Amino acid sequence: FHGFSADFLKLIDGSDAREILGGEGSALSRVRNWSSLARKGMSLARESVARQHRVQLDEAPDRIVYHPKCNTAIVWGMTRPGRTIMLSPVPGLAHTIDDFAPMWKDFGRTLNRVSFSLINTIKAFAVKRFMTSLAKDTGNVQLSVSALRHAMLETERALYTVSPSLFARPANWPESAHVVGYFERDKTVDWQPDSAILAFLARYEKIILISFGSMTNTDPRKKTEAIVSVLARTGIAAIINTSWGGLERIENAPEHVHFVDNIPYDWLFPKMHAVVHHGGSGSTHMALKYGKPSLVVPHALDQPYWARLVHARGLGPEGIPIGKLAGDVFEERLLNLHANEDYQTNARAISFRMAGEADRDQLFEFIAKQT
Repeated sequence: FHGFSADFLKLIDGSDAREILGGEGSALSRVRNWSSLARKGMSLARESVARQHRVQLDEAPDRIVYHPKCNTAIVWGMTRPGRTIMLSPVPGLAHTIDDFAPMWKDFGRTLNRVSFSLINTIKAFAVKRFMTSLAKDTGNVQLSVSALRHAMLETERALYTVSPSLFARPANWPESAHVVGYFERDKTVDWQPDSAILAFLARYEKIILISFGSMTNTDPRKKTEAIVSVLARTGIAAIINTSWGGLERIENAPEHVHFVDNIPYDWLFPKMHAVVHHGGSGSTHMALKYGKPSLVVPHALDQPYWARLVHARGLGPEGIPIGKLAGDVFEERLLNLHANEDYQTNARAISFRMAGEADRDQLFEFIAKQT
């Protein structure tokens, strides 16, 4: 593993990203924020490409397994067929899906397919632009947008680490694209619960976890106060995970509300009744792996898609965008999440199916085989 600098983390913790992730501001201000973020991201992208390229040359690997953000491996793989594998924790980052678009909305099948084609063309153009001066080091390859698109979508293997019980592999995908199930790393290594969390778990039943993971916003205190006021009125016991700062500890919270910081999900989720989360692919899958219903509060990216899917499958109430968290709607849906036994039944059924999906031996074979 080779790490990069902390500059990207600083970028997503800046004011532009906080407003975007918090669902705040007018449409015009959000466009400005995205534009500003894109400009700053371009310089980071150049640095990232140069580093990825150096690593590939220095390591001379047998295989490269890469995240969709690390696209230099596409060029390396064009002269080494079968030796690069894109590993994506979410669908919709390359291969066409008919019921949503790369912008995570559903515009209908035709427009969704057009938008995938457009995004993949832009991606191929960007790889060509960044790699033209470096391609000579990776072998005799002539870069073109069409050749890069063909490599990304047809010849290069892609492994999507999502549950086929949640996302069925589309029939129109090429044979090189696979849905391989949800794989989870062990997060409890060298971690032990303190006496306070153990006492809280022993004192209350039907506890709900509330966590926004790595998501941030411009006013985490206001968001937390809105949540705590609902918990105070309803008497629902909850653990609030402040995590990366999207929520924060507040004074004088009711005794049935307990705050934690970055607690391992694989330790806590099995002990919860249900989960309120931001709708990241990992959080969505983990909740269901442990048979827990979800109320999704999407911020950006793929999260609105998972919110729609959770509700459509009867695994939780309709999601609430982070910008609309305050108000009666959150209270209504939290009560529904807490009381609706159908959600519990459906989540346990999904959990049972997911238990046999993530086959480590099969994953190894996908990576190890030559073509």
